Amino acid sequence: LGIAGALAATYIAAVLLSPAGGVEIVNALIRAGVFLAVAAVVSHLAGLLQASEGRYRSVFENSRAGIFLFKPDDGRVEEMNPQCAMMLGYPAGAVPPPDLGAFWPDHAGWGEASRGIADLDCAFLRRDGTRVPVLLSANPLPGRGVICAVVTETTEWKRVEACLRRSEETFRVILNTVDVGIVVTDPGRRIVEVNEAAVRLCGGAGREDLVGREPESLVAARDQAMVRAWRERVLREGTLAPVECRLCRLDGSEWPAEVSATLLEKDGDAPERLILVVRDITERRQAEEMIREENRHLSIINEVVAAATASRRLDDLLPASLAKTLALLGFDRGAAYLVQPGSDCAHLRACVGEECAPPASVRRDDPLYRYVFIDGEARFVDRFCEKYPKREDLSIRSFAAVPIPGDDGPVGCIAVASRDREVIAESERRILRAIGGELGSAVVEGMLHEDLEDALASANRYLAEANAATEEVNLYVDILTHDINNANTAAMGYLHMILESADEADGVVVRKSLAAVYQSNDIIR
Repeated sequence: LGIAGALAATYIAAVLLSPAGGVEIVNALIRAGVFLAVAAVVSHLAGLLQASEGRYRSVFENSRAGIFLFKPDDGRVEEMNPQCAMMLGYPAGAVPPPDLGAFWPDHAGWGEASRGIADLDCAFLRRDGTRVPVLLSANPLPGRGVICAVVTETTEWKRVEACLRRSEETFRVILNTVDVGIVVTDPGRRIVEVNEAAVRLCGGAGREDLVGREPESLVAARDQAMVRAWRERVLREGTLAPVECRLCRLDGSEWPAEVSATLLEKDGDAPERLILVVRDITERRQAEEMIREENRHLSIINEVVAAATASRRLDDLLPASLAKTLALLGFDRGAAYLVQPGSDCAHLRACVGEECAPPASVRRDDPLYRYVFIDGEARFVDRFCEKYPKREDLSIRSFAAVPIPGDDGPVGCIAVASRDREVIAESERRILRAIGGELGSAVVEGMLHEDLEDALASANRYLAEANAATEEVNLYVDILTHDINNANTAAMGYLHMILESADEADGVVVRKSLAAVYQSNDIIR
């Protein structure tokens, strides 16, 4: 601007010193003013351009990203900022590489950069020969035939990406290794992810069979309202205790499951998710059912054994055991048969139930009982009338006979029958076998007790007969003793009378006679 003012003053002075008229002087002043105005505008624009160039230079020099300018036709590097040089391993003040091939050998088509490059994932070559991953964007500068490239080192980003990928792979392996089903919903309205266990539990062939479905479509109809209310509570309150329900496979079959849920709330761009963990509790339900059945089993046996052991007499023990067995297992009638050693028949000892009229005895080789009495095995007959049509007079549909074990084989059996049901369940068969086994010792003891009672009665009878015989013998002895003593007393009286008048020689004989009589008294006494 100062130079322009000096030039304008020189021009005006030259006009004033020349022989010019007033019009020329006015024109000169106008021209000088315009010249000064133009100079002022140019000076202002130059200042603005210089300030703008300073700002861009500051950005170029201080940018955290690497920036370099290059010619697209020959790949010659025009300029490179310090960050890019440091990224390539050049210290401050060192001369950067003169062309692209020195640090970007994998991309020879630099001419493509004239059309622009956006987020190109590539690698640069450091000064020491190592490779550094970068993300590159490039655009041509207008009117200069130069490409401006911006690069960002992605080493850390690659490392984080690898860690995330590894974590995702680890998570996926763990997810598909566990034996519980995991279902991710958004939240509870649509399935967005499942693991292999969930696909298997639901009867699918792959995750595509479940992804996109509504979770409620996998719940049995009778449990849908309960599961829906439980899910709404989870969305309001967070994690709740697991719930047990019945789920449906894709083929429509149902299975028992335990479902727990965890709510992942929305976090930034991460959407809200509901994580459902599904466990198949079929085996647990079966185990619980087995425990309940076993408890029922033990309870029935205990009650029957308690009824059996309340008395030692078979006439009380057997009817009580039969009545308790019929009441607990739901049979209509029952009978108990016992076998005496050496007998070919089993005799009826107890009978319980309405219209119960079993035979008084059965042969051990009877087809219905031979397995029990000879082989010692329980006999169960379903649909009795079909298998034994000649026994329709028994009017029963199912029959069971279990042996009562003894020391040397079965000592009897318990037989039960039903007029209504045709099949005896396996659990009831186990209970009947156990009842027969538990009654064995009590029945054997009862039979021994009866044998002892019979032996005692016989002994008492023989003792009474012996006592009567003894009393009769004693009577005879008393009579004989009395009569002999009377005879001895008379003999002793007569001998004493003779001894008083006898001489010496006769006295000796009399004394010997008295001694013999006294010896006879001693023997009798």
